Amino acid sequence: MKPAKISKSLQTISCLLIATSYLLLTKPLIAQSAAGLSAIPPRLEVTVQPDGVSSQTIKVRNESKESKTVTVEIKDIIVTDNKGTPTIISSSDESSNRWAASNWVQVSPSSVILKPGETKSLVLTVMAPANALPGGHYAMVLHTPEGISSVSSTGASVKTQVGTLIYITIPGEINQNALVQSFTAPKFSEFGPINFSTTIKNLSDIHIQPVGAITIKNWFGRQTSRLSLQPENDTVNIFPYTTRDFQNTLNKKWLFGRYQATLQAVYGSNGGLITSTLFFWVIPWRLIILIVAAISIVVTLIIISKKRPNKRLPTNEVAELEKELEELKKKYKDQ
Repeated sequence: MKPAKISKSLQTISCLLIATSYLLLTKPLIAQSAAGLSAIPPRLEVTVQPDGVSSQTIKVRNESKESKTVTVEIKDIIVTDNKGTPTIISSSDESSNRWAASNWVQVSPSSVILKPGETKSLVLTVMAPANALPGGHYAMVLHTPEGISSVSSTGASVKTQVGTLIYITIPGEINQNALVQSFTAPKFSEFGPINFSTTIKNLSDIHIQPVGAITIKNWFGRQTSRLSLQPENDTVNIFPYTTRDFQNTLNKKWLFGRYQATLQAVYGSNGGLITSTLFFWVIPWRLIILIVAAISIVVTLIIISKKRPNKRLPTNEVAELEKELEELKKKYKDQ
């Protein structure tokens, strides 16, 4: 093959390689504080016996630069979403809401005046009835500044409030049970990161705080990563007979092969264990195709270069050139 043709072949192959790279590697185009008030603490755990009394101290702080008159009231709450968001309900009792506890709680004083930057303490008293059912009971202490409200999406005026969640535990025979309702991740990915979604359902008569992790192993059975289920230094409560979603991410881009992810978490005072396992694949297939294509091109070029004929002069022509050279040397030597 002539040098010009080889050069042309190289240009063609290079163009194909660039086009392949572009096609393969380019993706398709496609509170606890409000209104200047802070409730301290935002969440309070109280354990009290049936027909017993427990007194606690809570605080409210004025973070604004203006004096505020704050009224204090107790409300029942329920949780209806998968994020643990408490929803205030206007009125309930034990007959309509097994978890209601607003009638058990008193706060004194019921109204305070706060100067800018001032914090005041309130006495919270929990008085459980004699027939209180073992398990969890819940309420919220609401602090409402007078004369401050916001406008909802419907145009209605809404009071701005801040509160402390009250978790009350009545000791006794408490049912404690939970399960992993779902544990998912993409079954096939080209690159990381890998996102894990977990939903845990609480089937207990009390709130639970699952503590656990997701362990990642490669196809050789070696542990490569460990992800904490809940945010670090944070307590995640799941209310009775509700679910809670957890999101975790394996922040690694370069992964290859089949992986096993195992979720394990403990909950409750009895040390209950929940577990679930899934498998997922990570194969950077476009990168692999590109590498194979590059290797094929290199091998092709080597084969072409080996087949290229070596242009050598015939023996008789070499002899004649040597003879002429000797004659020229002799001529210049005589001169």
